[in-house]
Amino acid sequence: MPVKIRTAQELAQLTPAEKRAAGQLVAGASNAEAAQALGISTTTFTGHIVAISKKFGITSRSARPARAHAVLASGQVPPPPAPERIPDFTERDLRLLRALAEHPETRDIAMAVEIAPADVRPMTADLVDKAGADNETHLIGLGHAWGLLDTGPQLAGTTPFHAANRSPRGAAPTTAASSPATMRR
Repeated sequence: MPVKIRTAQELAQLTPAEKRAAGQLVAGASNAEAAQALGISTTTFTGHIVAISKKFGITSRSARPARAHAVLASGQVPPPPAPERIPDFTERDLRLLRALAEHPETRDIAMAVEIAPADVRPMTADLVDKAGADNETHLIGLGHAWGLLDTGPQLAGTTPFHAANRSPRGAAPTTAASSPATMRR
């Protein structure tokens, strides 16, 4: 029987267990919280995250937000529930959100936003607070739920969650000024 060469698309397909782990990741759960929620050991959960990282070519250990973005952009896992009201993000806030999603390293985030590396952490903390997120990984999940982050190419047979459940791309998102807020917390 001939060897079947797997495509890049096939290599990035998540197993059902990896999808469950990814669901916890995009919700911003810590490894211990996620493992407990899934009824598995922390070591097993971490193994799933490592496998997900390899499939998406993410090698940095500090790349939880970038991992969440890769998983969400692939359309294999829906974003976490988000408040209907999108905070009034500035253009700089949106650039920081995109940089956090696309770059695993602080210096690269700083360059993308044109700020000092020392300002990345405090500005990210402010953005997490403004969004009502639990942490920066959850922030990326909310950014996807609100349709603020590009999803890139989709895997065959998948539809991005926000495209299926939100207004069409290009339509103005609901903002604090145009909609009553129903916050998650």
